[in-house]
Amino acid sequence: MATTQNKRIKSLSTRYLEFYKNSVLVLLVGFIGFLIYGVFQSERYVSSLTNIGLLLYFIYGWIRINRNVHRVEFDDEFFYVIQKGQDILIPLENIKEVDIKSLGGVYEVELFNAEQRDKTFCFKTYLLCTLNYKRKDALVNILRSSINKALRKKQHFQANALHS
Repeated sequence: MATTQNKRIKSLSTRYLEFYKNSVLVLLVGFIGFLIYGVFQSERYVSSLTNIGLLLYFIYGWIRINRNVHRVEFDDEFFYVIQKGQDILIPLENIKEVDIKSLGGVYEVELFNAEQRDKTFCFKTYLLCTLNYKRKDALVNILRSSINKALRKKQHFQANALHS
């Protein structure tokens, strides 16, 4: 008797996610270094320091937003959040909704119950404006339909199980 295995669908996330998260941060820090060098070369300290303060606030926002962006995959039963230390396995029944968060291709996944992390996390489908965004959006639609199937599926409990 052959057993059927769930086949993972290709990754929803861009393969350049680490490049995206790190390179933009390095560029922003380099730009601040360039501005600090400009402060020492000019006599306008107050306006330059306010610009540096605004950029530091922008970098803080960038880090805060992108620390919750992860690589993800899914199959018929589970959603996989791939991390450096360990992967998180989330049943599709636990996913409340998947919505696009920004025009840059960042989707937010909201959970019914928190799984080792917060109740929400994000994934990015493509690096920048891409030509294959329709294919990635089609994969997200397949994920949404899999979630709807999992939510409609009736859960079977043992006859002697304690219900609370």
